[in-house]
Amino acid sequence: MTENELPDRETRAKRYLEHDLRGQRDWYSKRASRFKSRVQIVGMAVVSAGALTMFLQVFNGAPWVPMLTAFFGAVVSLAEGWRQIARYDETWPAYRLASERIKREQRVYVNGAGAYRGLTDETDAFLRFVENVEAIIAEEQRIYWQKREEGPASGRKDEPGKQAPGQAGPQ
Repeated sequence: MTENELPDRETRAKRYLEHDLRGQRDWYSKRASRFKSRVQIVGMAVVSAGALTMFLQVFNGAPWVPMLTAFFGAVVSLAEGWRQIARYDETWPAYRLASERIKREQRVYVNGAGAYRGLTDETDAFLRFVENVEAIIAEEQRIYWQKREEGPASGRKDEPGKQAPGQAGPQ
């Protein structure tokens, strides 16, 4: 690959990712960050409400203790229920993984490395890039729908390095 090919590949990759996919990589990245924050917020709500329920037991004789402990118990129950319904803790890693895989594919393509090494036909290289990015998105979407068909979160954790569930990006 010559120096003149780098800007052309970079331009084609950028056009494809930003125009044809309407910012898919950025969508995954932003969504991953947002869902990670939500996991942390819901987790802190559960921990805080649980801790406050335990703390209130110190004031056992006060008439307001049962009402507050019931309230914090409801907060724990609702927050945990919402966490299981929304599946933020399952979804944000899948979004992050898709975003990082797309970024990596772009770098490999632009620099003519990996599957693009030695490809002299720019059209072939670009088509391979598009196919690889589309495969990343299709895999993320396939896992999303597979997990949704399984029903509510079962509580089991996927092993590190295994496929993570996700959700389809913007169409």
